[in-house]
Amino acid sequence: MKNIFINKNSQLRSGFKIASTLATFIISTNVISFIAMVVLTIVMLLTNRLEINNITAYMKGLTSLSTGFGIFLNLIQCICMILSIWIFWKLFDRKPIREIGLINIKKGYKDLFKGLVYGAFSMIIVFILLLVSGNITLRTPMSSPNFNMSLLTGLGLFILVGINEEMFARGYCMTVLKQTGNKWAVVIVSSIIFSLMHSLNPSMTIISYINLFLFALLAAYMFIKSNNLWLPIGYHIMWNYFEGNIFGFQVSGLTTQSLFKLKAPVDNIITGGAFGPEGGLIVTFITIIGFIYIWQLYKPQVVEEESILENSNKDLEFQKG
Repeated sequence: MKNIFINKNSQLRSGFKIASTLATFIISTNVISFIAMVVLTIVMLLTNRLEINNITAYMKGLTSLSTGFGIFLNLIQCICMILSIWIFWKLFDRKPIREIGLINIKKGYKDLFKGLVYGAFSMIIVFILLLVSGNITLRTPMSSPNFNMSLLTGLGLFILVGINEEMFARGYCMTVLKQTGNKWAVVIVSSIIFSLMHSLNPSMTIISYINLFLFALLAAYMFIKSNNLWLPIGYHIMWNYFEGNIFGFQVSGLTTQSLFKLKAPVDNIITGGAFGPEGGLIVTFITIIGFIYIWQLYKPQVVEEESILENSNKDLEFQKG
């Protein structure tokens, strides 16, 4: 029975570590979010700003990223994920948090900057290709941008989203999976987990899963080659931010307020329809280009004592191209 939970090196198996962290995150997020939504709904009813027969529609609308409360709920989600990672990393592995790739920003800021630039540039290319091909059209000209507070709140939200998702899917999952001794499991299993985490997002399709898996593989490659999380964190932040708050696409099926307003995109295999570009072949193409860029043009920073793959991940050095 012990062998089910403990491996030959007397470590708790990686699957149980990841499952425990994910379960804690899901339960805590749902409980806190539900309580917050109920409290707000009761307040709205007591102040006569909501009719009782509209409760279901009202509560459903609260989760949208285009509302302040929806952003608040996502902040709760990000905080719960980060705390879950920290608690179980300290509980099971008892090592500094930098060991999952979150090295000192003084050493990683150049990779963060490169990731931010590359994430923004990638989504700009997606936008241009869809625009010039006629697959998307603007409601108003680009000379009349819609400046609004969501440009700041959305940036804050996507900074947290980028940090918490990369900490979990790349930093925590990949580092924990190293104990399997299987270099492919580290990359493949963590990428499958990342794509499955989006299963409840609206308008998911087979291509959405494929693209999220490819995105995760690219982020994993960035993590391995850079020896830290800051490159994929920066990439993830600006990818989401430019996709949603700048260009007005759906972000994995979620709606945000944006600088530019799009008409409903053509619902086809190129655009991704209601899921956004991540559900279309345009992102498949851009992600493949991303692999080529990281392989051929990205030069890793010299990371000294805080390198998290230098000693314990040498079996993954084949990825460094």
